Amino acid sequence: MMKILYRILGCCAAVCITAACSSSAHIVIRDTADYSLTAEFVPSSLLEKNITQLLKQKNEQVDGQSVFNTQELRETLSQSGITVKEITVKGSMGLRLACTVPHNHELLKDVISYDGNERKTSVSLSPKNIASFLEMLPQESRDFIDMLMAPLFTGDKIPPAEYEELIGAAYGKKLAGELRSAEFVLTVDVPYKIQAARITPVGTVTLPTKTEKTSRASVRIPLIDLLCTVGTIEVQLQ
Repeated sequence: MMKILYRILGCCAAVCITAACSSSAHIVIRDTADYSLTAEFVPSSLLEKNITQLLKQKNEQVDGQSVFNTQELRETLSQSGITVKEITVKGSMGLRLACTVPHNHELLKDVISYDGNERKTSVSLSPKNIASFLEMLPQESRDFIDMLMAPLFTGDKIPPAEYEELIGAAYGKKLAGELRSAEFVLTVDVPYKIQAARITPVGTVTLPTKTEKTSRASVRIPLIDLLCTVGTIEVQLQ
């Protein structure tokens, strides 16, 4: 069951991270209670066109078909202890997923670290914890991810400028330009007032103004830097 879950979530994670030009996730962390997770992936029309054409060439997709099997996704998440609130698809690659995840679920152990006593939270994104999802993927999903040639998935060390050139050569300069300007946006809510927030080594993290909610942080990571990371991008909230 966990292998099936990781296959589905790995594909979701890959699309979320790579789907220029609008990818976002929202995590709500609670004390000894289920965490809320909402993720929305809205690929640009150009990216969707390129990927769907390649999938058709491999006879893995027909016109109008989504890359996501929402029924399988709902059933697998539910059977693994995750409560599904909403799953909707848009086009062939767009997806919105809302669910609640037990705070001690195996899925979260390498991504979220929350210390309720010290009132500290860290969220980590790295090739290692992304690979823990991707290694479980069936070959057809791996084919889709391999098309993106991202160092984050392949483990290769490629500078962002070189990766942009690689995407430009494979899919065209216009798509490479979208990649250069795209961002991954992560919103994190914690059960305490945030006094300090930082992200290393790339990206920005901001807190609302004093008149707004101070237990929320907004993280923005340039997509090309995320895809080319070979270390760990870590957000710390205290």
